[in-house]
Amino acid sequence: MKKGLKVFLIVVACFLALALIGGVSAVLATRGAANADEYKMDDDVIQSVKAIVGKRDVSAVSTSVKNGIHSKSYTYQSSSVQEDLVSYVEYLRGEGGFSLTDDMDLSKFPATVRMAKQSVTQGEIIVLSIDYTDSEYTVTLQKGAGSITQK
Repeated sequence: MKKGLKVFLIVVACFLALALIGGVSAVLATRGAANADEYKMDDDVIQSVKAIVGKRDVSAVSTSVKNGIHSKSYTYQSSSVQEDLVSYVEYLRGEGGFSLTDDMDLSKFPATVRMAKQSVTQGEIIVLSIDYTDSEYTVTLQKGAGSITQK
């Protein structure tokens, strides 16, 4: 076999192996998110959707850090979006310690609910957004420098 062909086949095999590893990792991450009872942002712990409304199918999970803001997003599929959100927002505003930052109307689709609370880390806040349609919702947590003032 020619040397160039061998190199090409090795490169293709490496790309296939990396793609397989990436796919398996993505499946494990979404499965783990579907079973998690809490979201963790450094020392902050927030009860997850599963802990409040029960297990839902997770279709996407992402994390990022940009300009010092740590973000985690979880997209859930549900046939009971409105009921899920009423229960979850009620928990977050009560025991969860979050305050609404905007008015909300869970009867409108699509829409967003946005809340915030002080982090356990001095000088930081957590902003929790829920973007939803009639069949899915995405919970996004962002943590970064800031403070909350009540009017």
